[in-house]
Amino acid sequence: MRRSLIFSLVLFLMALSLPTFGDDEASPTDNSNKQKSSSKARKQSTKEEVELLRTQVASQQKTMEAQQQAMESQQKTIEELKTMVGQLAQRLDSPDARVLPASFNSVELTQQQNPPSSQAKPLVESKKPKESTNLEWTVAGTTIQMYGHADLSFDYVDNGITPGLEALFGNLASQPVPNSPARFNNGWMPQISSNLSFFGVRGSHKINDYMTGIFQFETEVGFSAIPGATSDNNCKFCLGGRDSYVGLQGHWGAVKIGKGEAPYKKVIVPVDPFYNTLGDHRSIMGNSGGDNRAEFETRLPHSIWYESPTSHGFAGAVLFSPGQNRSSDNGAYARGEPTCSGGNGVFVISFQNRANVAEAVGPNINPCNDGAWGNVVSTAVTYKGHGFYGFGGYEHHSTVNRLTDSVGVADEAAWRFGASYTFEHSGTTGSFVYEGLKRYAANSISAADGQPIKFAALDERTRPLATMVVLSQKLGKKDTFSVDWIHAGKTPGDPGQCVSFDPNLACTGFASLPSGAPGTAASIANTVDNSSNMYAAGLKHTLSRNMSTYFVYARQANAIAAHYDLGAVGHGLVVDKRDFTGTGIPGTRLQGISGGLTFDF
Repeated sequence: MRRSLIFSLVLFLMALSLPTFGDDEASPTDNSNKQKSSSKARKQSTKEEVELLRTQVASQQKTMEAQQQAMESQQKTIEELKTMVGQLAQRLDSPDARVLPASFNSVELTQQQNPPSSQAKPLVESKKPKESTNLEWTVAGTTIQMYGHADLSFDYVDNGITPGLEALFGNLASQPVPNSPARFNNGWMPQISSNLSFFGVRGSHKINDYMTGIFQFETEVGFSAIPGATSDNNCKFCLGGRDSYVGLQGHWGAVKIGKGEAPYKKVIVPVDPFYNTLGDHRSIMGNSGGDNRAEFETRLPHSIWYESPTSHGFAGAVLFSPGQNRSSDNGAYARGEPTCSGGNGVFVISFQNRANVAEAVGPNINPCNDGAWGNVVSTAVTYKGHGFYGFGGYEHHSTVNRLTDSVGVADEAAWRFGASYTFEHSGTTGSFVYEGLKRYAANSISAADGQPIKFAALDERTRPLATMVVLSQKLGKKDTFSVDWIHAGKTPGDPGQCVSFDPNLACTGFASLPSGAPGTAASIANTVDNSSNMYAAGLKHTLSRNMSTYFVYARQANAIAAHYDLGAVGHGLVVDKRDFTGTGIPGTRLQGISGGLTFDF
């Protein structure tokens, strides 16, 4: 363009400098007129050429300015793109970076930077974060959350003790006091229970990209009863009475130290629709003796445990709880604990203690002689995906003290596996659980500690068969109806088969045979029917995101020698098989109906 302009100027200057050629034969007058006319024509022609050149120069200048503006705009766009690429690289390096769709390219980035509308759009539109439904706040990088669960129910329950059983087992009914009024209140009775309601505080603080510090303390709340110490000296309503710990977590999992529910217990909770109600599975599952404690469904104090992250649907956990007991047979309280391991002690009702009085048998009996254990290992593995949930678990208790059962001190263990599947289209869920319990007792009397021999006729802690079947059906978005059946199989024997003891609580005499002949350990083994069946049916209705209501009917049908309680451990108030004097009566049929209301925050 510049060459064209210069060439035009050169032509213009040459045109100005060229001489004018006229007609040689013309007269002077004609020449003069012609010169005047020619001069006028040349001026007009020159003026037109100048105007033309000016127009061309102006056009070329405008074109050059437009090109210069385009080049500057392109350079600006390139610089802006470099800046944006740098910002995107920083975002991608950050832990919370969001990956752009694969279709994003430089053209689209340019369009995003220079949209046709007057208002520019951001490169990556940030979604408005959802409001948290948790009661939480952040202070100095630490997030604190308060949470809780309230569950209160009105129950109408029957302990299954009839007037005939009162006469047979009742202490007061057999007293030779003329005209003494009966003081028993057995049969049906109304009650209100708070069903293990709780309140807790948990928090987390990010240490780095790989590790976060966490803590939690949780306490049972007595909504319906006045809080206080329980009969085994355990203050369950005190601060931190439930799962409480401090730990570290990251993409690699979590390590926690404190106290918490064992992995063996936690894996079964998702398949029990009656958890914490009268139909709770802990009446039988994990319960080796049919008492109001489930040894393998418990919260383990002074523990350390690891929880793995979920990978391809699989997850696992392992927990270790040291016995920390100065007694070789774990007959003393664990160090730092107010009660015996396993929740038993001098106030636990046993065959010598039917009315909550101190044990008075043997000179060297420690208080924890009814199931206290040493070291505990609990582990479990789960899989969840495609409507399926499966699990397996194992738990081992070392040197369990069973002196009051006349079976000595030995290890005990439990294992379980289960599966659950939900049919999405019909809203139907079916579940099955199998569990086995084993007591590994010595087969001879030890000369060192005088522990009694293991007699199969007295062993109610080995139970090779326990099963649980559950069926749940959604009746709509807010209603679910569930039924279940839990069976406890027979054990080899029962401590009630022993009728006389030596000072070390070794059995010296056995129950008589049906014929009346004196029994022996061999003759009465595997003859006791202490099986039991628990049935439950219930409806749960969701009122809102935080609230629900439920109605449950449950029945515990004990065989003649069984003494399982309905609602043991899992319900705030169990339907106890005992009368008001503490006398336990086997073979009862316990039942109850319950209506409850829950609130979660």
